[in-house]
Amino acid sequence: MHRMDGGGLMGRMDHNPTQRVSFGCPEDDLDILDEIAEDEDTSRSALLRELVAERVAERRDTSDDLFMPEDEELRNAYRTLLDVADERIRGAGLRLTVEEAKNALYDNRTPKDAVMSKYIRPLKPDFVQIDSDMSNVWVTVRPPTPIHSTTGATGAPADD
Repeated sequence: MHRMDGGGLMGRMDHNPTQRVSFGCPEDDLDILDEIAEDEDTSRSALLRELVAERVAERRDTSDDLFMPEDEELRNAYRTLLDVADERIRGAGLRLTVEEAKNALYDNRTPKDAVMSKYIRPLKPDFVQIDSDMSNVWVTVRPPTPIHSTTGATGAPADD
């Protein structure tokens, strides 16, 4: 990537957009956006596409056209995890610790020690992924996907 005269980063055009968008933005915001893109080893355009896709996914979150858990309790748990998770993992979704997930999902009917078996594990592999590192166990919450684009391991519905 290289700096353009306007101060922004320019990356390869390795995508195939169907529409192009141009808009004005304060230079200070662009400078910070470029810093974020550089920190994440991506282009400004790729970062903007990702942000647009996330906002569109948020809007679609209430749509009947999304692949969601069939069970109402699991669907509500998945939506809660989407709302609570705040660490963005590039290309994977949003992440939170298992403890944060348990705190968000337990109630009088479901104690914390039952959250994993009642909610989180049944959401695997289509809606969440569980990983660990040296200090934490993480739940990565996959973003909702339109029904026509799902290919989940459990036979997610596909548009014929």
